[in-house]
Amino acid sequence: MPRVAATLLLCLACWTAPVLSLELTPTEQAWLAENPQLSLGVDRDWPPYEFIDGDEQYQGLAADYVRLIEQRLAITLRPAPAQNWSEVLADARTGKLHLLPSLMATPEREQYLTFTRPYLDFPIVILSQEQGPQPSKIRDLRGLRVAVVDSYATHELLRDKHPELRLWPRPSVAAALQALASGQADAMVGDLASSIWHLRQLKLDGIVISGQTPLRYKLAMAVPKDQAILAGILDKLLAELTPSEIAEIQQRWVSDPLDSRPFWRSLLLFGLPGLLAALLIIVSILRINHRLRSEMHNREQLENELRNSEQHYRGLVESLNAVAWQMDPSNLRYTYVAPQAEKLLVYPAHAWLQPGFVERVLHPDDARCAIDYCRSETQAGRDHSMDYRMLAADGREVWVRDIVTLSPLDGSQTLRGLLIDITETKRTEQALALSEQKFASVFHNCPDIIALLNQHDGRLLAVNKTFEQQFGISAAEAIGHTSSELDLWSEQGIGPRILDMLRQGNVHNIESAFRRRNGSQFTALISAQQVTVDDTTTLVVAVRDISELKDTQQRLKLSEDKFAKAFHASPDGLLITRLSDGRLLDVNEGFSRITGYSMNEATDSSTLQLGIWDNPDDRTRMFEHVQQHGSVRDFRALIRTRNGSLRTCEMSVQPIPIEGDTCMLTIARDITEREQMQENLKQAATVFESTAEGVMITDLQQRITAVNRAFTTITGYSEAEALGQSPRLLASGNHDSAFYAAMWHNLSASGHWQGEIWNKRKNGELFPEWLTISAVRDSNEHITHFVGVFADISSLKHAQASLDHQAHHDPLTDLPNRMLFEARLRAALEDARVDKRMGAVLFIDLDRFKNINDSLGHPVGDQLLRSIAERLKTHLRDIDTVARLGGDEFIILLPGLQHAEDAERVAHKLLECFSLPFRFDEQELFISASIGISRYPDDGEDVATLVKNADAAMYRSKARGRNRVERYTRDLTFQATERMALERELRRAIELEQLQLYYQPKRSLSTNRLIGAEALLRWHHPIFGEIPPDRFIPLAEETGLIIALGDWVLRRACWQMQQWQQHHAPFGPLSVNLTGIQLRQPHLLARISSLLEDHNLAPELLQLEITESFIMNQAEEALNLLHQLKSLGIQLAIDDFGTGYSSLSYLKRLPVDTLKIDQSFVRGLPNDSNDVAIVRAIMALGRSMQLTVIAEGVETKAQELFLAAEGCEQIQGFVVSRAIHADAFAQNFLTPRHSVGAAEKAPV
Repeated sequence: MPRVAATLLLCLACWTAPVLSLELTPTEQAWLAENPQLSLGVDRDWPPYEFIDGDEQYQGLAADYVRLIEQRLAITLRPAPAQNWSEVLADARTGKLHLLPSLMATPEREQYLTFTRPYLDFPIVILSQEQGPQPSKIRDLRGLRVAVVDSYATHELLRDKHPELRLWPRPSVAAALQALASGQADAMVGDLASSIWHLRQLKLDGIVISGQTPLRYKLAMAVPKDQAILAGILDKLLAELTPSEIAEIQQRWVSDPLDSRPFWRSLLLFGLPGLLAALLIIVSILRINHRLRSEMHNREQLENELRNSEQHYRGLVESLNAVAWQMDPSNLRYTYVAPQAEKLLVYPAHAWLQPGFVERVLHPDDARCAIDYCRSETQAGRDHSMDYRMLAADGREVWVRDIVTLSPLDGSQTLRGLLIDITETKRTEQALALSEQKFASVFHNCPDIIALLNQHDGRLLAVNKTFEQQFGISAAEAIGHTSSELDLWSEQGIGPRILDMLRQGNVHNIESAFRRRNGSQFTALISAQQVTVDDTTTLVVAVRDISELKDTQQRLKLSEDKFAKAFHASPDGLLITRLSDGRLLDVNEGFSRITGYSMNEATDSSTLQLGIWDNPDDRTRMFEHVQQHGSVRDFRALIRTRNGSLRTCEMSVQPIPIEGDTCMLTIARDITEREQMQENLKQAATVFESTAEGVMITDLQQRITAVNRAFTTITGYSEAEALGQSPRLLASGNHDSAFYAAMWHNLSASGHWQGEIWNKRKNGELFPEWLTISAVRDSNEHITHFVGVFADISSLKHAQASLDHQAHHDPLTDLPNRMLFEARLRAALEDARVDKRMGAVLFIDLDRFKNINDSLGHPVGDQLLRSIAERLKTHLRDIDTVARLGGDEFIILLPGLQHAEDAERVAHKLLECFSLPFRFDEQELFISASIGISRYPDDGEDVATLVKNADAAMYRSKARGRNRVERYTRDLTFQATERMALERELRRAIELEQLQLYYQPKRSLSTNRLIGAEALLRWHHPIFGEIPPDRFIPLAEETGLIIALGDWVLRRACWQMQQWQQHHAPFGPLSVNLTGIQLRQPHLLARISSLLEDHNLAPELLQLEITESFIMNQAEEALNLLHQLKSLGIQLAIDDFGTGYSSLSYLKRLPVDTLKIDQSFVRGLPNDSNDVAIVRAIMALGRSMQLTVIAEGVETKAQELFLAAEGCEQIQGFVVSRAIHADAFAQNFLTPRHSVGAAEKAPV
């Protein structure tokens, strides 16, 4: 009967098989026909779900499902190349992949992927170490370091739902488990199946499943958002799979614990026979148990004896100061270590038994040598020992001596040995070596000669380098000989006597003469001390060269003799006095001639006792001046001689130390006769030497006693009118009495006054003069007359005022210039600090003033600037300052503002004044201005900062459309600083060749082949990383660097194209972008021709891309240039077409080959109706003008399909490839030139 039922079920299954076949709609069938081959995104290392095995075959649970899909849908699925799961997800975001067969849906992934129904459900568990924390729930993971697999669903879910957890992303499941096993992580969260798989493969002990999360790992398949039709097909296929097919796949990889068979049938089939078998086994065991009981008793006695023996030997091993170990020689892994190992390196015992522990703890400098030596000796079958360093867990370096013995074990060799800690021994050896090194350094670098002598026979045992340098005898020649044998003594036979003196005991500073090898001699001091070296009494002898000291003493004696001779031979009076009591220590004959006192009379007396000072206060003032300034020069005083006469002396005093006392060396020169002659000539010399200027001489009663001819010419008063009059005759009344009082006070004090003064001529005209008044003294230094010398400086004053105005004002507008403006601003800032007031600086720049100069000429421009200056002044206060900086730039100072908003109100009022026209010669001119404002003290407290900030605000006004007011903000300084830094780095990048060309392929939509490439400039900064072109290309254009940069791009692109032509099959032209600045260069055509010729390139292999905006702005000039480039045979393309203002009538005259649709129109395809309309219009225009149309920035398959359907010929963008390096481009897209059967153009 069961057979009949089984037969009926089989027939029913065969009858229903056609009904269960997969039913697809015509649209789905058409889609599969159009896409016979799909790319897979697979994880290379995620068993048992999916992985790439050693034969590069795709294996795993997902791989079995993929094979079912290939069989049922008759398509081919190929894994795409990717190094890790993060790259797979990145490719999925950009639409490069068709299907991801094994992943879980998360909110982040659902943004760019469409998921099928789950086909496998597994729990997500928590794993931990047995000896560590045992978290059972997600909340227990707080504060722990949790290992997860980077970019896996577990990572994304925990990161989004539990941001408080300390997640540590690892590259794979194996890496996460190893981090947990090594203690680097406290726990790991992952799916159950892959975790169990890796634990079995890695054979990791001590890791347990401590808990389970509420999350479930629901495995599904996913496709890009634009491939929803494929997701529907897969859902149908998964729904049609039978339970047996699913169970077969899951049983193979994940051992599904679910059993679908009925319980009672299983019980009857297997339970009853099993029960009978168990009863038979129990009976057999009872019979055997009795036989084994006696044997077990004997075995127990043997085990106790063996255990006692083992404990005995274990105690011996563990009581050693060394660490006993056993090692597998094949992989150098410890299989046993004594408990002392943990104390030696602070690593736990189980860490020593891990694979690779030896390589980890060996010092890097000793590891290779120690391992190689151990392996070589082991292979040779020899026991050995070695010293090396190991790294302890606490960072210490431990020196060990490893004694290794080869022992047989179970038919193979094993290594056993002892690790002995010799760290202290090594440190002692190093300290001893360092001490010896220090002694040798001191010994050889000592500036004195040091030698070690044998006390018994005086032979040299060691000498230092100073010995070799001084005597010219090398150490090898000296050691073993006596000093007499080496002929070191100047005096013959003195060597043995000196040696006898040294033997008596420690001696110091014995002076003796020595002879060098070259015969020269030197004097030295000898010192010696007895020491014991190796049980032998040795003399340590030090010899110090004092030849220079002797020579210095001789020179000092010679100098003293010369001083004594010069002292007594000097014609001036020289005397040395002691400062403490003024006693004369020595005088020369010159002193006797001046004073009349002999040398014997003066010695041991003081100058005060001799009475040679006419005024004793002069001596006091002279010594005070010495104490303040250190010396005295040209000090004049009256000296009373022995006969009572007075002599005028000019003295110089210099302090000198003599035997510890401070003394004074005084040099006195008699100038009495010279003073008398100068007095007689002074009045006449003053009159005659000043005849070109006015001269007036008055007596002490201020009566004019003499005037010269220039006096009459300047003042208008004759000599008769002036004589006997007071100088008040010329007073102008401009100076008060205090001025004259200060002048006469200064004149009385110093005998001299000069300065500018205003006087009055006879006709009443006031005039400035430069006046010098000198007091004339007699031989007694009494004032007898005053001499005034003056010059009329009226013309000088006028010239100075004119020059001062020119120096501080603009010559065109007569406004203050930069110098005067900055001076006033500096003064305003000082007043603002005192009064706590505000102010502002307005920087004005005229908009498009250059157009007026170029069209109407500079005279009209100058007249406009003068009119603007007048109009600005009428709208400002008297205390305000408007200045012209140059060109069309004005700057205004607004001091004493009451409110911060006042500056902006003034600026807007000034803008309004530009709204009215400026009229010149029956024509009206309109002009606007851009104004920048900086306020003090908010925006700066110094002149330079305020002007700079106002200038920056003005440039912002220019950038925002002109004819407006902008106030300075701090971000302007940051932008300017950033721009300067970027410009500096760009210049350095050009010099250091940090820039590179990357190449993006172009593909034909009709043939699906490579038809060309575009060269794109990239900048990878060593510190800032990738800098996008839209940041540094505009900067290069502004600074002029674009000329050198563009030439480098052209030259590099031509060179690369030449390399490809030589080694690869042709594939089409290489496109290079040209900027407007490059196209304005006069020699561009010749340069391109030269590059093509130098690199042996056909002109049609180069395509130049020119922006639409440049062609439209430079219409006729651009047309001529394009025709010249076209005549060379170069292909031309209009880049960013549609973003400019093209004239269709002008466009048809252009000799271009290609229109390039800007990526801003491609980005919205195929959903944006506006972009669709624009793209269709551009393609229709291209077809009507017989131009090739290429779309750039194509990133998705949907965009590609739309463009192909609309008849676009070529595409470029991420859907084909990113811009890549030249080597990668050649490897991925080009075909070797000489390959058999190579296509004319390589497929993409």
